[in-house]
Amino acid sequence: MNLLIADDEPLIHVSIEYSLKELDLCDVQIYHAYNGAQMQSHMEETAMDLALVDIRMPGVSGLEAIEFCRERWPDTFYYIMSGFSEFEYAREAVRLSVTEYLLKPLEPKTLARVISRVRSQKNSRHSHVRDAFRSWLEGAFHRHEVGYLYAPHYYTAVMLLTYDLTPEQTLSWTPGFVYLYHEHILSLSCAQGLLLLAFSADARLIHEILQKAPRRDYPQGVTCFLSSVNNMPDKMAGELHMLLASSAVRVFSGLGVRYDLLTLPQTTPEKLAAARQWLALRDSYFNKDYATYTSLGSRLPAAAMQLTQIERQNLISFLQTMTGLPFLGTPTAETLRQYLLQAGQPLLKPQSNGGKIEAVLTYVEENFFRDISVAGLADQFELSPNYLSTLLKQRLGMKFTDYLAGLRITHAKNLLLTTRQSLKEITNQIGYYSESHFIKIFTEREGCSPTEFRTSVSRISPRE
Repeated sequence: MNLLIADDEPLIHVSIEYSLKELDLCDVQIYHAYNGAQMQSHMEETAMDLALVDIRMPGVSGLEAIEFCRERWPDTFYYIMSGFSEFEYAREAVRLSVTEYLLKPLEPKTLARVISRVRSQKNSRHSHVRDAFRSWLEGAFHRHEVGYLYAPHYYTAVMLLTYDLTPEQTLSWTPGFVYLYHEHILSLSCAQGLLLLAFSADARLIHEILQKAPRRDYPQGVTCFLSSVNNMPDKMAGELHMLLASSAVRVFSGLGVRYDLLTLPQTTPEKLAAARQWLALRDSYFNKDYATYTSLGSRLPAAAMQLTQIERQNLISFLQTMTGLPFLGTPTAETLRQYLLQAGQPLLKPQSNGGKIEAVLTYVEENFFRDISVAGLADQFELSPNYLSTLLKQRLGMKFTDYLAGLRITHAKNLLLTTRQSLKEITNQIGYYSESHFIKIFTEREGCSPTEFRTSVSRISPRE
């Protein structure tokens, strides 16, 4: 506990120190001020739990000093000391919400009672504020209007820790300083990682906490994102969501470092969206969702070639952290695709054949526009072609080629009705590489040509 004695009489300081020693209150740190100006200066430098203030001091009076300090540091408990038990002084003290009016000299039992009361009230107040901020953090995360829960005169900052290792490897690592300041830090698990909210009526403490966050050398796969320090609930809620939305930047900018919100690496919305796709691939890998994993793994490598050399190197580090496998050779679209294919093979082993069929169908539905064959799927999903063909026919009630054609023609009909794309463009989009073959399949299934279908059903005419 930090205790400030503000009195122009040196003997009062000595007597209070003596009483504290007599009471054996070794955890009380004493600070001395001999006028109102010194009191304000001490409050600027150190967060005080208790201030014992004399009314009559030279220059700035005790009441004036309390009025100034209480507005800036409302968490401090202020007690008036005076050798004059005058009603006017007491009434003014009540107006300033002074906790109690004490007559000098303070007896040890009075001092013991005051410190005990302050401890109890401080714990009760802190518990109430902590509960309010916990509710505020959860509500703000879910975008609810919870500004009323934000304790007035308090400062906050948000830290987001992201983990790109498997949950088993990560073990929810948190910085050591979080335990040091645990009374002023709350946590909330979320899809992006671990959110930490630091709160205090003293902005200096929040800055001190954030300064403890290292710039780099975090454990493998852990990256840190920090907000600013402020006391405005709407602004802090906005920064919270900016951290969550921007955290994907680490995929291309590098893991294992600290990013401050105000100095995040410059990136485009398109590149940030691409980074989120790589995070989606990571999630599907950790969740053993092979269909989604292979779907993303087949199309993301080509786009990665648009990255700078440093960004590609950071992406490779991200993938090596995710899979635990080394990446050998030069990163090209093909080597990336093969790397992801190799890393994804273990995801198939726990699945039954029924689970594999569902994964195959999900993959086909998301990639029907690619060059897909039973033989290629069998190789990808570690099944024999004949066995896969039999399983697919049992599951679909038709030949796989008919099922694939149905997916492509359904998509083609939607394009014919809603766009002005030419037949050649539609042919390429749905996975056929011959316009005549597309027209033949469409006519066999629909009883009319694509052009006749567009003309009879839609007002949209084909683009010449």
